[in-house]
Amino acid sequence: MVLEGIYPIVPTPFGQTGAVDLESVERLTHFMMEKGVQGLAVLGALGEGHKLSEAERRSVVESFRRALPSHKGLVVGVRAPATDLAVTQALTAQALGADALLVGPPPVQKEEVLFAFYQRVHDAVRLPIIIHDYPAETGILISVDLMARLHRECERVQYVKLEDPPTGPKMEAVWKRAGKDLKIFGALGGLYALEELERGAVGIMTGFAFPELLVELYRRVRTGRLEEAAELFYDMVALIRFEFQPGIGVSLRKHILVHRGVFRTATVRHPGPEADPTTLAQLFRIVDHLKRKGYDLSG
Repeated sequence: MVLEGIYPIVPTPFGQTGAVDLESVERLTHFMMEKGVQGLAVLGALGEGHKLSEAERRSVVESFRRALPSHKGLVVGVRAPATDLAVTQALTAQALGADALLVGPPPVQKEEVLFAFYQRVHDAVRLPIIIHDYPAETGILISVDLMARLHRECERVQYVKLEDPPTGPKMEAVWKRAGKDLKIFGALGGLYALEELERGAVGIMTGFAFPELLVELYRRVRTGRLEEAAELFYDMVALIRFEFQPGIGVSLRKHILVHRGVFRTATVRHPGPEADPTTLAQLFRIVDHLKRKGYDLSG
């Protein structure tokens, strides 16, 4: 499967007691399909994958795969402090029907260790691998040279989810060293989605809770309507900015999905912070502003 277009990083829904809410997983999948996305990415940083047991991870992936049409891509996050654990996660995701793996680095800032980690995950599976380049979340800087080497020596390392700003110049640097066959997804909440697509990103892979806006942005850029794309992006960027707040971003996105009738609760597993009432009021003030401008942001 060739990955391109809009792949939302989706949150994992929990009930009031903190148990995984598989009914909301099904509703979330149908909701995203109605918004026109090309696939889903689950158990990433937004998906609180590191807070789930192995049994819960399995049930979440199974539920998303069962609800997702077979022609839509399922990307599963893999992130572990030890290589053997990452390999186990990757093999499990493959067995459950993943189409690609979003692989975050281990907590070791050494090039040879990072290369060996990705190489071992690569050699264990048959799926395309997406390098997750997000130092603000992982604490690890993945150099352009390392990305190029991984792409050159590990044939299934085919994508990068690039979240190391400034993203545009790093995209160009990656392509200069590795070539355009190493495809790049824009991310980072969608903060630079217009500029990343304009430079040649194959899509956007982020947790923005209004995916239909990203789908329309992608469509306008791909059909050469850059002025119309810019007009849309400049309208939506205030919402992107506010929603993508460190710490409380997961809570904000879950509250949006409750508001849109998808999730039953906005529960974030401890110790994840919850958005306070004032912040939520400020968030929905932006949503109401876009609705007054004519955007359909209903469920």
